[in-house]
Amino acid sequence: MGYVTSEFDRNQVNLIPMAFEDLIDENNPVRVIDAFVEMLNMVELECTNAKPKSTGRPPYDPKDMLKLYVYGYFNGIRTSRKLERECKRNIELMWLLNNLTPDDKTISDFRKNNKKAVISSFKQFSMLCQELNLIGKEIVAIDGSKFRACNSRHRSYTKRKVEKMLAYYEESAKKYIELIEQSDKEETEPAEIKNLNEKLEKAMQRIIELNKLAAEVAEKGEISMTDPDARHMSVSNNGTDISHNVQIAVDEKHHLIVALDVTSNAQDNGQLTPMAEMVKDELGVEEITALADKGYYNWKCLKHCQENGIKAIVSKQTVTNSTGNPDYAKDKFKLDKEKDIYICPMGKKLKRVSKEGSKRRNYKCFECSKCINKEKCTTSDKGRKITPSENEEIYQIADKLFNENLDLYKQRQMIVEHPFGTIKRALGYTYFLTRGHENVKNESYLHCLIYNLKRVINIMGIAPLLDILKKKKQEMDALVLCFLFKLCYLASRMPIYFHFLLLIKFYIYFVTQSDVPSCFFI
Repeated sequence: MGYVTSEFDRNQVNLIPMAFEDLIDENNPVRVIDAFVEMLNMVELECTNAKPKSTGRPPYDPKDMLKLYVYGYFNGIRTSRKLERECKRNIELMWLLNNLTPDDKTISDFRKNNKKAVISSFKQFSMLCQELNLIGKEIVAIDGSKFRACNSRHRSYTKRKVEKMLAYYEESAKKYIELIEQSDKEETEPAEIKNLNEKLEKAMQRIIELNKLAAEVAEKGEISMTDPDARHMSVSNNGTDISHNVQIAVDEKHHLIVALDVTSNAQDNGQLTPMAEMVKDELGVEEITALADKGYYNWKCLKHCQENGIKAIVSKQTVTNSTGNPDYAKDKFKLDKEKDIYICPMGKKLKRVSKEGSKRRNYKCFECSKCINKEKCTTSDKGRKITPSENEEIYQIADKLFNENLDLYKQRQMIVEHPFGTIKRALGYTYFLTRGHENVKNESYLHCLIYNLKRVINIMGIAPLLDILKKKKQEMDALVLCFLFKLCYLASRMPIYFHFLLLIKFYIYFVTQSDVPSCFFI
């Protein structure tokens, strides 16, 4: 049996010319990328070269450069050199960019110089999702995940690491000094002594550098040489890595990302308030329900949420007692505000023993000696004591809200872990290519834009989404036409010398610029 063969001859010339349009399927996602970027206003996004200069070499259209990056990240191609190579061999990119082939420096400079434009593109797509009723605006889940930074472990220094390195080089210097002294006594060859002196000089120079570094580490706690904003963080499987902590808020309706931030803090503690407020600003709502795990259990954040229309359903942190028995932990004791007493799980009363007017309240049980479960409750011979914190009422309100919405909280994991899983596993974005907080944040917005784009395509389908994007573009074009009609009407009622001025303005805005000014839409 032979092989599958083809009558195609690669040297044969086609009689019927072939267009790139015929090679791109109607249901190809690249058409969605093209339609989405075309509806964006580059002037409003504050893109560089959105208003090209009248002199000098013409730049690339920022729309083409943004299309290139969105397509690249959509297909897992992130580096500028790979994107340059794809422009010359990828048929989809040839169609998307009209056969343009920018070099890698131009490609990388666009991302470096247009951070606001990338962030605004994410927000524009989020607004489109709101118009399409894909975002519920009622419940969001907040969580953080560690993404590896562009910084080697060898280029990251902690206090302990610097102390070990100092001890090593000091010991090395001491040995070199001893060897030099011994060589002088034994009248060793000059070449060998010179070699030892060079090694000693290098060790002493390294000690001086490490002492300076130790002072910086003592001030900052940790230093990363390549990416100053990266930090040593705990990652999956009990490991550690030099990373950034990416925080996202995901809407419950279709699991779309509505807000994100990047922090150098390894802990999620303290991030609930800024993320929840960011969600309210992005969605334009006054009230929101936020789901978060115990890492966000912070009294300041909980208090802010309780006072600002944020229903924070946060899992409480595990509380233990001296015996390690969870059934007799502090949170199992109920407070009776009217009688000012605590009631233990066995029904015993803990009376207040602190002085009146004292800021700290202390409650003690005088019946512990008679209790059969004393060994499970406390190891103290004087009986069980409880000292509630000053913010106990805030925690109690949060715990009550959590217990009343336990079924809703159980949805948190499948809402917010799904985007992280898709970005890291399906898209393969487990690490950053850029360095510095602002650049890393910009790259995170690209990750999340691609996730939302893929998600909406899966929900709606390519054809319906294309129709919507084309209608949005037509609406924008219609606004421009309305402006032109107004312009013509005003021109007909003006003296003749004004006509010349209007023609000049028309030329500047519609011929030399690639985008319509934002003032046209007023």
